[in-house]
Amino acid sequence: MEECVVFCQFVNGLLSLRSPINIHRFHLKTTITSDASLIYDWISTAVKHNVVELDLCVETPTEPHFEIPRSLFLCNTLVSLKLLLSQDVSGTTCFTCLKFLHVTVWCPDSGSMEKLFSCCPALEHLILDGQLDDVSAYNINISGPKLKRLQISFVVHKFDTRSSNVVSYDCRIFVSADAPNLEELDIYYDFLVSYSVKDAKYLRKAKIDFLDVDELDNLHCFLGLAGRVCRLFAGIVNVKYLSVSAAILGVLDIRDHHLLSTLNDLKHLELQVQTCYCLQSLPTLLNLSPNLEHLEFENTTKFCADDNEDEFVHGWDAPELVPVCLFSHLKTICLRELKGCPNKMEMAKYLVKHGKALNKVTIYTRFCDEKEKKLSPHIATLCLEVSKFPRGSRTCEIDFQTFT
Repeated sequence: MEECVVFCQFVNGLLSLRSPINIHRFHLKTTITSDASLIYDWISTAVKHNVVELDLCVETPTEPHFEIPRSLFLCNTLVSLKLLLSQDVSGTTCFTCLKFLHVTVWCPDSGSMEKLFSCCPALEHLILDGQLDDVSAYNINISGPKLKRLQISFVVHKFDTRSSNVVSYDCRIFVSADAPNLEELDIYYDFLVSYSVKDAKYLRKAKIDFLDVDELDNLHCFLGLAGRVCRLFAGIVNVKYLSVSAAILGVLDIRDHHLLSTLNDLKHLELQVQTCYCLQSLPTLLNLSPNLEHLEFENTTKFCADDNEDEFVHGWDAPELVPVCLFSHLKTICLRELKGCPNKMEMAKYLVKHGKALNKVTIYTRFCDEKEKKLSPHIATLCLEVSKFPRGSRTCEIDFQTFT
């Protein structure tokens, strides 16, 4: 208690000495005081001194209940705000001048989340992250006529889907973004969040990441998942550069692939491949991208047969019809960490053979330690095998690179 009093006196004294000097950046982290009146006073002082950047962390419950003060919403000098909230927050919900907003939450109530982003007329960059629970219902509406960059990383706390007691999950979390000037979209995808992006005509770059591959073994637990994936892709139809986890498309039955929207404007595709099984998504993505010019593969986990050739998992299936982009548009392919995985070798062979417009194929192989350096004869044999692949384009060059 004494430590809290001393700290509060120190902050009060420090802020009282600021007048009439402006405060450009103010970082307030409340871990040892629960007095909301003190927090209000400190924020008020920052606003009176024309604060430009505010980093506010309310990590402990306050008395009375903390509300974002009206003065903060109406502050015409504040352009950057970071909020870390471990409790429910209420208050007026219209940031009139804010250009950058980063909100981190920990299982908030649905009311505060639904109001916080509904009126941001000047906002250009919004970051939302944190943990939600699978019990509460959230309907988060993001309205930003000037919003150019949107990053969302919500992780939904779930019961163990491997438990025999778990039957199914209903999606209760809905995120809708109305941002007509959106240029960049970055989403960490969770199976229990439904995303809808409206009227993103100027979308230049999108990244859809998904790391919990284990959930692919429990798809039966997530009701309506295929529809949510299709809805997300429908919102990014105008994207030019797409980085996507191949595992996301693994949730769709092949009979439902025709429900995905065609990406006519897509020029550059970066495919994040977690397992060999994920390679089954490639033909679908190529068919969805008739004007694709650049294709890049990023490995995020170990492939089968990288270390043990007995561990083979069937993943690559050549499509019955060659995708349109291979005939006339695809110019470059980049393959990282090609070590002889049979699935990946067959895929590479197919792309090189049918790429009529290919100019260059670059293959990167990693050498991390002495053990891998001893594999150099194997790598040399691998490179020789790839160099003999039949090529659909007379101008196609195959380049081999190593990195550490």
